[in-house]
Amino acid sequence: MNISTDDILKNLTEDQLSAVTHLDGPMLVVAGAGSGKTRVVTRRIAYLISQRIWPSQILAMTFTNRAAREMQERIGRLVGEVPRNVGTFHSCCARFLRQYIEVLGDGRTKDYIIFDTDDQKALLKQCLNDHPVTAGLSPGIIAELISRAKSACLTPQEIMTKEAWDNAEAILEVCQAYENRLRAQNAVDFDDLLLLVARLLRERPAIREIIHNHFRYLLVDEYQDTNHLQYELLKLLVNPATNNIHATGDPDQCIYSWRGADYSNIMNFEKDFPNAVIIRLEKNFRSSEHILNAASSLISNNLNRIDKTLIPAAPTENPQKVRLVTVGSDRDEGLWIARRIRTLYLNGNPYRTMAVFYRTNRQSRALEEALVRAGIPYQIIGGLRFYARREIKDLLAFLRLKVNPADRISLERVAAYRGGVGPKTLAAIEQCAREHGMESFTLLCQPDFAQRWKKKGAKVLDFANWCRQLNDLPCTPVGHAVAAVHDFADFTHHAYDREGPPEARLENLQEMITNAILYEREHEEAGLNEFLQDIALVADVDAHDPDRDTVVLMTLHCAKGLEFPYVFIAGVEEDYLPHANTVADPDQIEEERRLFFVGITRGREEVALLNARARASWDGGWERQPSRFIRELPMEDIVRTNFNLNNPTMPRRQTFRRW
Repeated sequence: MNISTDDILKNLTEDQLSAVTHLDGPMLVVAGAGSGKTRVVTRRIAYLISQRIWPSQILAMTFTNRAAREMQERIGRLVGEVPRNVGTFHSCCARFLRQYIEVLGDGRTKDYIIFDTDDQKALLKQCLNDHPVTAGLSPGIIAELISRAKSACLTPQEIMTKEAWDNAEAILEVCQAYENRLRAQNAVDFDDLLLLVARLLRERPAIREIIHNHFRYLLVDEYQDTNHLQYELLKLLVNPATNNIHATGDPDQCIYSWRGADYSNIMNFEKDFPNAVIIRLEKNFRSSEHILNAASSLISNNLNRIDKTLIPAAPTENPQKVRLVTVGSDRDEGLWIARRIRTLYLNGNPYRTMAVFYRTNRQSRALEEALVRAGIPYQIIGGLRFYARREIKDLLAFLRLKVNPADRISLERVAAYRGGVGPKTLAAIEQCAREHGMESFTLLCQPDFAQRWKKKGAKVLDFANWCRQLNDLPCTPVGHAVAAVHDFADFTHHAYDREGPPEARLENLQEMITNAILYEREHEEAGLNEFLQDIALVADVDAHDPDRDTVVLMTLHCAKGLEFPYVFIAGVEEDYLPHANTVADPDQIEEERRLFFVGITRGREEVALLNARARASWDGGWERQPSRFIRELPMEDIVRTNFNLNNPTMPRRQTFRRW
């Protein structure tokens, strides 16, 4: 395919053009909301390819599968092929690990498996059961500790010392047992994908040199969302001889500090990469001038930011001012939103053009009730994901066990699905397997299992025979392998304790088989293990379905990266926005302001901000105060409305006795 540079560079602003055509040396693109950030990143990759840079020499990393897919599709349309190394941090590192993990020498092989959150908690539950002194601690607490430590490039001990944890020595033993069992099961968790690659690059100069020579250009999207581990990884990936790193981001949209994001990474870019070119994208192609004025006025109150002002790329015809709606109660809030949505719909706007944002999930209840009463269809982003459904997790356990006999978590799940073999019997099988120097599943699949087992029990022998049949099923091609396991385990007739309609489960399983067949067609050389690794890398945030004609409900954190013609932000009140847990910390207040800024800048044509005078809460609270952020909005861009249909009686604040 002949690549047209004219097509790549057309319809770019002057600042976008400068960013796209920059070749060598470090560059930071400070991209304001709606300023065409994705266009710049994809056009730059296409431009590099047009300048005879091999696609394989470009490494581009972002945070979500949705963003990675969009980048791949746009690049493909421009140059006719998609560079393989465009993906999420985790997917790119997973590929590196397949190639180099055995160099670590800790027993893990290129056929490693990736433990998701549920697998991680199941493994930690085993570890906690073996350490009764840690009674009362949940797997989730330990999982969060381990993840925070890895993301900060620290040890759990360093985190616990800093935070003065009780029972730290016993917890440390659990953490070590977790890591030992991960290695023994040829598994990694999500943080390991990045941590182990960083370790390889740091400790193995030869591998680091190979990577530096292979990738001439490194592009990073959403740089403001990087945590310390990702930051260290990027510095190791960049060839210091050229410093060809192109980072794109916006400090004003850093809203994930609670999961380790550090906006100082983007603020210190010039210090880390001297002589870096800094380009600001300030023209907004999304929102009307009133929305932009409100957002810019709000965010200007933050002290820690890179100064820029969003301006509309073109004037809007009859722009709507931002609506500030004060309602009597949370029920009035839901009712006003439902009525406004109904009006917009009757005026010819599809439901999918509208979104309702809120700070906390608990706020959705009153909003849902109002939409249900009004007969308005909606979807909540953040529900149960496809790969988290029980029948899909079960099918994946069968497949994972076939490619990795050391996967104890999957063996437990398969045994529970089959029935007849409980935890105590599995523990005895594991002990027998250790005595014979093999994994439990490998032992079960041995033709002479009965002689090795030396115990009575028809159920165990029957289970072993069943495991041998499972192990004998084909692993290739991928679609055939998934279908064969599905039929062998008889998912069609398996009883799931009446969990939901069986038709839905069957549809999910059929979708899984279809997905495997499509994967097989798109990745002819890939096997079952690669298919399972790719599934493990699917991000949770990719749940929004823009083709369904429904109103979308989601938290402000989920809204980042999306846009809608009509946006409603509920609960713009003290203790909600900003959240009560943040008001004592100036840095956290700035993050709450950034979160509000992100919400406002999702809107294209109309934004409505709602605050209630009264709202019931778990602690008996009732009267509410408008958010301090409302005072930071320019009144000339705001139109105020009052709505108080239900007119609730204000009860005296209740005091609850704590027993």
